Amino acid sequence: MTLVTASGAAKQATEYPEQGSSRWERVGLASLLAATAIFFLWGLDSNGWANPYYSAAAQAGSKDWTAFFFGSFEWGNLITVDKTPLSIWVMSLSVRLFGLNSWSILVPQALMGVATTYLIYKIVRRGFGAAPSLLAGAIYAATPVVFLMSRFNNPEPLMGLLTVGTAYLALKAMDSGRLRTFAAAGLLLGLAFMAKQVQAFVIVPALCVAVLMFSRGRLGSRVRQLFVAAGALLVTSATWLVAVEFTPASQRPYIGGSMTNSALELTLDYNGLARFIQIPITASGDRPRPGNDELAPYNGGFSRMFDGNFAPEIAWLLFPAIALAILLVVLGRTLNFNAVQQEVAALAVVWFATALVLLCYMGTMIHTYYTFSLAAPIALVVPIGLSVLWQRRDRWVTRLIGAVVVGASTYMAVRVLNYSDEWPMWFRALVVLTGVAAVVGWLFSRSLQWRRATLAVVAVGLLVGPIGADVYTVSVPQKGTNPQSGPVANDPRAISRHLVGVKAGTPAWATQTAFGAKPAVLVLEMLRQTAGEHDWAAATYSAQNAALYQLESGRPVIPLGGWLGTDPSPTPDQFKKLVADGRIGYFIWQQDLLERNELSPETVEISQWVKENFKEQTIDGVRLYDLRN
Repeated sequence: MTLVTASGAAKQATEYPEQGSSRWERVGLASLLAATAIFFLWGLDSNGWANPYYSAAAQAGSKDWTAFFFGSFEWGNLITVDKTPLSIWVMSLSVRLFGLNSWSILVPQALMGVATTYLIYKIVRRGFGAAPSLLAGAIYAATPVVFLMSRFNNPEPLMGLLTVGTAYLALKAMDSGRLRTFAAAGLLLGLAFMAKQVQAFVIVPALCVAVLMFSRGRLGSRVRQLFVAAGALLVTSATWLVAVEFTPASQRPYIGGSMTNSALELTLDYNGLARFIQIPITASGDRPRPGNDELAPYNGGFSRMFDGNFAPEIAWLLFPAIALAILLVVLGRTLNFNAVQQEVAALAVVWFATALVLLCYMGTMIHTYYTFSLAAPIALVVPIGLSVLWQRRDRWVTRLIGAVVVGASTYMAVRVLNYSDEWPMWFRALVVLTGVAAVVGWLFSRSLQWRRATLAVVAVGLLVGPIGADVYTVSVPQKGTNPQSGPVANDPRAISRHLVGVKAGTPAWATQTAFGAKPAVLVLEMLRQTAGEHDWAAATYSAQNAALYQLESGRPVIPLGGWLGTDPSPTPDQFKKLVADGRIGYFIWQQDLLERNELSPETVEISQWVKENFKEQTIDGVRLYDLRN
């Protein structure tokens, strides 16, 4: 990857327009997108409500436009979820159109994954051939964390679509120099921020480098292009925040995830700085009220992405991606890339490096599925780097480097397979054999026919491991706070192994925090009978418990203290007034979470007040207080 800029005139001369696609390429692209759609949608309803927390917010948004705008957890509009609401908006509109069910909540994410796969193909196709472009799309779609999240209702699929769309528009803007295209790219990135906030900005350094070094025009023009894009980004990303901040607190729900009822604080702290430092965390991967736990062991560093928790999500092609990114930088001018190829390669390499360093060294408040941010740049770097080596295979040194890189992908796949004992021996053998065949073919293929066969074998060798993990993922329902790809790890300290016990109910507080306890049938019927009598059927904690009761009963339920029960909302006085006004039907007691001693003082005080002033009854094993009496 050369770091030499191209002037407008030089760029005009070296322009590499998209060539017309051949019939086999069109068939290949259609097959790739069809296969991606089938596997992303296959048995999707087995995931149920997926993350009930976001499903409940989608349910609320489908019933009330105020809840829709603010991203409220319930349509009584007492408190919001702890994210900006763009992803919730998409699901809410789907629920309005098709009713509340797994398909209406999860299908939009699957379709976003398919669309992103197509955009990955289009980005690589701008400067490189059909084979690298199709391989890029296949790598992205097969990456386990992408497959996992495209079948889930977290904000990642929407953030990924908008971020990759930003990259595609930015590349088109750099070719044309049109300011309106730069503004459109900034607008898309602002929407990506509205989906997952700071995480969407991982691509910003890559965009700045690519525009400053390779965009059309002189340096002053390029700076102006960045300012236009930044202006559109700022307006788009700040509009909702400003609207919320300037809405009187009495006229909107409490902003979940903040301690001061502030969307700005939510952005800068909980979804910002807190993600980069070492702080106490709970089993769900989020921080409790400070002071009750010691710091979780910090595992930051380069090795993080290769351990038994993160590697099954992203590490299958991570080492080859690192090697190829270095190769693109070191070879530099010798590659003789044209202007468009320079842009794509620079964007891919800087994006990849930024995401890798950030994920390796960010703080303790990290989920394994955050590796989603690495998937797109890996899908760009690997096929670009391999195409460079393939075109220069007439020299033994580059041919040998290519063989080593392909072999490294097989080595990494074997390492990842060793993290679980559930992989069958025949699959392990298949991974090794396809890898050996790919290396041998890379080294010794001569004729055109053998070269084509080698390219096919190399693609299979790169993809067979990730696809195997995807088959495991689709066979197991994915629910709760921290979904995982592939089989359960053999390390007893691994997250996937820990979650086996949590799913089974041990410890009970962790189950209620990460997944929510299964609602009692008789209690659900009681909640349904509050329709028309009370604004909220019940109040409880944590948010996952409240979400399941709300989703299953069809009645709004207050998540006291928000996501983990740690937010100072509602206050005891607010809650008492709501009860006195007859607006809440029941209080569902959760002893295990109280004993955990991590709920906010407000939530604990409310619980004690209910216990002292209302009669307890046990219905279907659930401790319940009737707040109407």
